[in-house]
Amino acid sequence: MISSMTGFATQTFEQYSWELRSLNHRYLEATFKIPDDCRHLESLLKSKLKTQIKRGKVECTLKRLTQTDAEMTLDKTALSQLVATFEAVAEQSERPITLDGLSILKWPGILAQRPLQIDDAGIIASFESTLTMFNQSRLREGEATAQGLYDKISELETRLDEIKAMTPNIIASAQNRLADRLAELTLSLDPERLHQEVVLLTSKADVNEELERLTAHIAEVRRCIDIGGAIGRRLDFMMQELNREANTLSAKAIAADSTRGAVELKVLIEQMREQIQNLE
Repeated sequence: MISSMTGFATQTFEQYSWELRSLNHRYLEATFKIPDDCRHLESLLKSKLKTQIKRGKVECTLKRLTQTDAEMTLDKTALSQLVATFEAVAEQSERPITLDGLSILKWPGILAQRPLQIDDAGIIASFESTLTMFNQSRLREGEATAQGLYDKISELETRLDEIKAMTPNIIASAQNRLADRLAELTLSLDPERLHQEVVLLTSKADVNEELERLTAHIAEVRRCIDIGGAIGRRLDFMMQELNREANTLSAKAIAADSTRGAVELKVLIEQMREQIQNLE
């Protein structure tokens, strides 16, 4: 099966929610936006992502749905030490020192914050579940793109058949026009020279080699789609090859019909290339 590089999935569990979204990218670029107290899980989550995603700019966001205040505790030992220190300073300096409660609470180490309990296993399991949903969305879009590519391939094959069918007549017409023009000029032309001119014209207009390569490339594109997997780069290369042959076909065109046929091929190839840019 073929996957698109764009996808979206979201899932809520207990006090957290996962959201995964992706866009086209040449390589795999994964970004995790998660609470700081869950940051220790990032490496493991990224490894799990890489086992299933090959290309795309993927953004994974973990949100805490409820604001849970961490429990604050008073460190009585630190408080006693602080008070004793102030008293010692006051006694030594023989000057009174005023202490207020807010200043004491702001003193480092007086208030301790008990960390929240993080459900590591739950976060990992929910990520895997959301990743499955995410991949399903990419597969659905990829299959739709594949069907569109099959349709374009059929159109390409139809255009190629039309060009193949018209090419012998185009060449014959060009040869006749050349002979008629030379006759009109009433030139005394050596038959051997005339034969050479006809052969030269036929050679320039012969597109059988280009048509054969186009046919082979189209067959390879169809084969890649049938196999599936991460074929985006391979198909992009094939579009370059198809476009190269279509350009040569256009350069060799000696009639309006063959020029139009080559242009139609190039339009279809470009449409396919745009669709392929979205594939993994």
